[in-house]
Amino acid sequence: MKSCSLVCFIILCFIHVGIQAQSKEHNYKLWAEQMDTLTNVNSRLKLCKQMLFKVNDIHKAEIYAHLGGIFRTKRLVDSSLYYYNKSIKLSLSKGDATEEYLSLAYVHMSDLLIEINKKEEAIEVLQKAYPILIKNPKDKSWAQYYISYAFLAEKKGEITESVKFTDSAIAVYLKAKDSTGLVACYHNRGFYHYNLANYEDAVLDLLNAIQVNKKLNNLSALAGNYYILSGCYVALSEYKLSKKYAIEGIAISKKIENDFLTTLNYSILSESYKELKETDNALAASDSMLIVAYKLKDNGQIAQGLTDKAGIYLSNLKNYEEAEKNFIEAYKIVKTNNIEVYINPIVGGLAEVYLSMENYPKAFKYLKLQEENLIKLNIFSKMKELHEGYSKYYEKTGQLNMALTHLKKYHAIKDSISSEKVKTEVANLEKQYDTKSKELQIVKLDKEKTEQKQLTAEAKTKQNYYLFASILLLSLLILGFWLFKKLKKQKEELDATNKVKNRLFSIIAHDLRGMIIPFQRSGKILEHYIENKNYDKTIVFSQELQKNSEGLSNMLDNLLNWSLEQMNGYKINPELLNVNNELESIKTNFSQQAEFKNTKINIINDEEIAMNMDKGAFHIIFRNLIGNALKYTDNGTIRLGINREINTLKCSIIDTGVGMDKEQLKDIFSLETKTSSTGTKGEKGAGLGLSLVYRFIKMNGGTIEVSSEQRVGTKFDLSFPLSEFDIAETKKVNAKELSA
Repeated sequence: MKSCSLVCFIILCFIHVGIQAQSKEHNYKLWAEQMDTLTNVNSRLKLCKQMLFKVNDIHKAEIYAHLGGIFRTKRLVDSSLYYYNKSIKLSLSKGDATEEYLSLAYVHMSDLLIEINKKEEAIEVLQKAYPILIKNPKDKSWAQYYISYAFLAEKKGEITESVKFTDSAIAVYLKAKDSTGLVACYHNRGFYHYNLANYEDAVLDLLNAIQVNKKLNNLSALAGNYYILSGCYVALSEYKLSKKYAIEGIAISKKIENDFLTTLNYSILSESYKELKETDNALAASDSMLIVAYKLKDNGQIAQGLTDKAGIYLSNLKNYEEAEKNFIEAYKIVKTNNIEVYINPIVGGLAEVYLSMENYPKAFKYLKLQEENLIKLNIFSKMKELHEGYSKYYEKTGQLNMALTHLKKYHAIKDSISSEKVKTEVANLEKQYDTKSKELQIVKLDKEKTEQKQLTAEAKTKQNYYLFASILLLSLLILGFWLFKKLKKQKEELDATNKVKNRLFSIIAHDLRGMIIPFQRSGKILEHYIENKNYDKTIVFSQELQKNSEGLSNMLDNLLNWSLEQMNGYKINPELLNVNNELESIKTNFSQQAEFKNTKINIINDEEIAMNMDKGAFHIIFRNLIGNALKYTDNGTIRLGINREINTLKCSIIDTGVGMDKEQLKDIFSLETKTSSTGTKGEKGAGLGLSLVYRFIKMNGGTIEVSSEQRVGTKFDLSFPLSEFDIAETKKVNAKELSA
């Protein structure tokens, strides 16, 4: 068992390791894909840091090398060196598997060391890279190796050698079909041609680089291309073109958050505005450059910004004091920080300031410094300005032969730059570039149009899907709402039906109670007659009791039949009634109770009246009113008066009973208040009768009023509307009575 468990554990470990390895390989591929699409420096940095510990050590070495490059772009030298060293250390620990990344880290690190003037250390690092590259002749790092030597030659002032090394790097990238590396070499070679004053070749390389970088959407490289191209156009006195490309360079540099490239493009823009005599714009551009340079803490760019500003004060505003102040400040920064690459425009500017101020000794001093610096760095593109400065100096100091010599040299360089051939070639290159750019734009627009169509189709499909889903959801909501309403209605109907049933049971109970009371009394009367051996009266009373029981049976049948009809809710079912006959029927049912209470019930009418009314409701109304009057009347009279006034039936029920006070009258018809008082013979009720009367009178379109006085009696006045049909039927009934 133990051996089986051990085997299972080992298998699980292998599976876990395999899954982890696959996951790390997937993460590396994901990182590589995203790095190809990201152009923003900070986004690339964030991605590298996120994925650093999600890949295996071999790929981690590559990410370290990329981090070194990112921090170099951000001008953070210490951080850049730190990550290059991390990449080298990790690659060395992994042996042959990481040689590609090791050589990459070596050559990039050497590039950085050259940039910070550590040439000897850079050469040592390149020498470490060489044996690895020899073992791998197809390694793309050979290209970066040549680029580093080109950079080293540039620092030594051997610009022609820089071009040769760059040509070697281009050959490597062409074999590897590496467009990204190739376009970087075009940029570098353009820069070297610019320094050699080969502006035609420089523009050709740079326009090629821009064209490819636009296809690749390589924004970081584009910003650098625009900077050097703008510099070429400044040298060719094509200031509108230099302004155009500098503005594009600034826009892209800001987009990718590359502050260093932003300062470079601002510098060229400032120069372009200065030469176009747009002085305010020139000063604004130089101020913007200084803001970014101070943020970067880049002394070289701060010195360049001050130099640009000084040049504007010197050339455009003739403010020599302000120009001198800015040049001197820039000079101090350069000397303090040992960044002599920036010194040439400063000393050249100071020489021009002192010539303008007629301080010739100082002017000559700075001309000499400018000459030494240009020779040292082999910067041929600025020789024209040097000869112009010497010519002015010698002319103003009376050394006309020397002035003429330098003037000739100045014009020779100027003519070579501004010759018709060069200008024509450069103009043709610009036209070709514009044409290709437009073609690319058309291709891009076509592609975007196709993509847009596809997106539109997808959006339409989604829209239809969402529309269908919305309609379905709406239908479900409507169905749900309908079901809810239906259930609610059914509940309301059920509640109403229950209320009706409860009310009907109350009506039945109430009326039955009134019917049974006389029979309860009849038993006692019969008992009394039998005990007194008054058999004659017993026979008469039993005959009356039989009549009453038949009336009660008929009344009960009518009540139950009517109640059954009302089970689904109160319904008015009018039928033609002879009011007098119906009242006589109701009176008969109360005859025994009236005799018991020694009370007479009189019906007084002027004529026979017919009307359409619900029979059950009619009986409930008058049965309750007569029964109520009997309840509170002893040894008295109950009078039912009936008469017709035009189209209204008037009824009155007047008793000589105990009467009511104002408080009792107040809520007598209330449907909510159910109060009842005991009758004169101890009769009890549910307090429902008068509320039923009120309800059924209203349901049949009638009205009821009550008036009462204690110990005098109570009067109920009822009125019901009569239709033309009712009146006509009434006349027919009366006609029959007369004929009879």
